[in-house]
Amino acid sequence: MGNVLYEVTFKFDFALLVPVVMMIFILFCPRMLMSQFEEKNIHISYKSVKIFCSCAFAFVFFIFSISIISHINMYKNVVGAYKTGDYEVVEGYVQNFIPMPYEGHAEESFEINGVKFAYSDYIIQSGYNNTKSHGGVIKGDGQYLKIGYVYYNDENIIVYIEQLK
Repeated sequence: MGNVLYEVTFKFDFALLVPVVMMIFILFCPRMLMSQFEEKNIHISYKSVKIFCSCAFAFVFFIFSISIISHINMYKNVVGAYKTGDYEVVEGYVQNFIPMPYEGHAEESFEINGVKFAYSDYIIQSGYNNTKSHGGVIKGDGQYLKIGYVYYNDENIIVYIEQLK
């Protein structure tokens, strides 16, 4: 028995709030746009501005809905599989560790016994995604770990990490 470093739980990702803030902004958009147009002596009808803002609202709402449905589906499949014990386990030494640079926007990756894992702080997912450069528990080659994972959408999503001696 080792030291449990990570176990998947539900976590709300604040990145999901960005579309909500955008939708609130778009709802108040017509009046703000009209005042900007009036200041610049641009003549446009309030109805045109309202139609534009309504279309923008519908677009953001559609994209937001797809994102939320996708995130909920991932949560149900990944966390649900972990809770019911329907996941794979690999144990061994971390190999081929490629850390994400501190500046980010890249995936961190490694292998254990030929099983490949990749994740990033910048990707919303239900499993482990905390990179070394931002305080993650996977430090590099040679670390001996037991990892529970769920295969989902052509990826191995980490649901459990245990440091073994």
